[in-house]
Amino acid sequence: MKKNDASVWVYLAIIAIGGFAADWYTKSLVLAHISPYNPLHIIGEYVQIVLVFNKAALFGLDPRHILPWFPLNAVFSIVAFGIIGFLVYYYSTIDKKDLFMRTGIGLIMAGALGNVYDRMFFTHRGVVDFIRVGISPQVYWPIFNLADIFVTLGVGILLICFVRDEKKNSAAKASLPVSQK
Repeated sequence: MKKNDASVWVYLAIIAIGGFAADWYTKSLVLAHISPYNPLHIIGEYVQIVLVFNKAALFGLDPRHILPWFPLNAVFSIVAFGIIGFLVYYYSTIDKKDLFMRTGIGLIMAGALGNVYDRMFFTHRGVVDFIRVGISPQVYWPIFNLADIFVTLGVGILLICFVRDEKKNSAAKASLPVSQK
């Protein structure tokens, strides 16, 4: 990639900032119109909007149950910014034409920014989660938000890209003469 090619960085900014804005906006709407823990049924018991505040970690796991002194918000903020820094570096190494991988990185960054924003600026309430999907009130996936969707989609895209690239590399290696392998 040419170092002066701003279009790839504009693409990253559009996805990361656009995703962050969508996450922030949907959280704002839910906070303004939905009472906490009072489900709004979208598709019966299968899809609901339920406002909850996640002060813990991934899927509500909380290391503070074992280590009460654990500075959860600080640790998650540092980890999120470390990941964002790594993604920016990795993004700079990707072939300009690999729009699929660039999109995956942008989505992960959007999700990381959305959740770290909640953790940094609203430490008293935690991350706003509001999408519940399942088959009943007792059997559902942990409640999530758009930022979580963006991270999940981005990681899925990167995994597909890594498998794709590995297949390309294996095929290229297989086509080399035996003396060059």
